[in-house]
Amino acid sequence: MIAFYVAIVGLLLYRAFRPQRRPEAIEWAAGHGLRTTDLDWDQASRYLYRSRCLRTVGFVIPLLAGGTTSIVWALVYTQPSPPFPFDLLSQPSWLVGYLLGAVLAEATWTRPRTQKAAALVPRRVADYIGRPALILIRVVGLATIAVGVIGHWFLAGHIRAGFEFGPAPAVTAAAVLVTMEASLWFIVHRRQPVGSESQMMLDDALRSTTIHRMAGAGLGMMFLFLGYELFSIGGGIEGQALRIILLWAGMACAFVGAPLSWRRVGHPRLWLVRRHTSSEAAPRTDTADRTAT
Repeated sequence: MIAFYVAIVGLLLYRAFRPQRRPEAIEWAAGHGLRTTDLDWDQASRYLYRSRCLRTVGFVIPLLAGGTTSIVWALVYTQPSPPFPFDLLSQPSWLVGYLLGAVLAEATWTRPRTQKAAALVPRRVADYIGRPALILIRVVGLATIAVGVIGHWFLAGHIRAGFEFGPAPAVTAAAVLVTMEASLWFIVHRRQPVGSESQMMLDDALRSTTIHRMAGAGLGMMFLFLGYELFSIGGGIEGQALRIILLWAGMACAFVGAPLSWRRVGHPRLWLVRRHTSSEAAPRTDTADRTAT
């Protein structure tokens, strides 16, 4: 089993650190509505490569550590799973590492130096990811927190032995939600280099890619937490009808909501940044100059 985990990690790292292929960059550019004739291929390829490597490293570290730790613990000790804090190295932690890798790729990326850098056009998070996805992230996150609070404070005494239910999923979901909100705001409001329209569109597309990767991982993680909570409550309380509803709802969150979030929100085939067609008027040049740094 350890060899299997090592093989999976090796395959993921190989796919992440291979050179960025031009057809992949062309497909990415087409999905973001960029004109290939005006595209800065070097900048786009370097950013996509950097982001892919950091996201994969963030994903595989807890994957390898969690898998090998659980196997070694089961072989050496009688209890089937390791204690805290090693038990945190489970499936949701892989997505946490993936999310942090995306944030690190954006935070450490040095944009081309220009004489001035300013927010020439008002930018909102919803312009880069879409308001429905943003609302879904907040709704699922708040639902996970609410179900965790209800289950821990009001239903803990009614859950049968063998179905442990603690506050950890709700607390983690709250931390992920706050981290995502702060990170999304940071990425969207980073100053944009002043340049041609094609350069600004490329910068917007790179921001949008990072935001989608983060949002897909964060939403998938919260669906996993919500599914775990619903499944634990449904399996432990009395009442056949309610138990069936909660069990099926938990499985739907874990096996449908999480994968769809990863694929549809995190890796969209087509996404155009909305602010280029927004009805909001751009600020006047003198205002932009006063806010430039």
